[in-house]
Amino acid sequence: PAGLASAVYAARAGLKPVVVAPAMGGQLQGKGVGVENFPGVNESTGPELVRVMQLQAARFGTVFHQELVTAVDLSSRPFAVSTNETTIRAHSVIVATGADSRWLGVPGEWEHRGAGVSSCATCDGFLYSDQDVVVVGGGDTAMEDALVLARTSRSVVVIHRRDKFRASKVLSGRVLSHAKIKVRWDSEIVSFLGKKVRVLSGGLQVELDESGNVIEEDYTKMRVKEITKRLDQAGVSYAGVKDKDELVKLLRAAVAAAA
Repeated sequence: PAGLASAVYAARAGLKPVVVAPAMGGQLQGKGVGVENFPGVNESTGPELVRVMQLQAARFGTVFHQELVTAVDLSSRPFAVSTNETTIRAHSVIVATGADSRWLGVPGEWEHRGAGVSSCATCDGFLYSDQDVVVVGGGDTAMEDALVLARTSRSVVVIHRRDKFRASKVLSGRVLSHAKIKVRWDSEIVSFLGKKVRVLSGGLQVELDESGNVIEEDYTKMRVKEITKRLDQAGVSYAGVKDKDELVKLLRAAVAAAA
């Protein structure tokens, strides 16, 4: 919002603003719950709010480059802003990069990123549908993530190192009153333990060995229910297939194709 608001004001002042930002957007673009604290907006989502702000800025002449800034040279005017595709020269540069994820920095966190440990509930929550999940924190982001995950996960536990939340009263109240969310107060994460896994394209999750290679599981020992669940994750149709051996063949082929 800060960068787009600056673009609107600059364009209306007769300047020629250029907004450089990758297509995935910033923190607001990934906001998975309703936006309720933006002035003049009664009900919206992050992506929708970004869309209308872009339209407003473009209406007054703002130019958009869906690129990634790689370097900025401020040693002389006009300044040089280098992206992954071009170089843009400007007399003024406004940096509005927003917020970034805060990691805990505990053992096992890095090793399990993307394999059970995530910083984006909106991005990865669907991978843990009908499973028990944990959210760490006590601010607005933690509350929003817990509420997003509660839509699809079996249960959510919020772990917070203090005895009360720092989040807004409205969000805190929703979390505390939610039937699927429990809170563990005065607690901290000291490490992450677990098997090395990888989420393949399509949502299939496989176990890895110490070298990072996929461990071939004995699918014949799985129950049919577990096999069909894996096939559902991969988006593979097994309509009309009732024989377990045939289901195993489908699962093996899906893993091989996605690995």
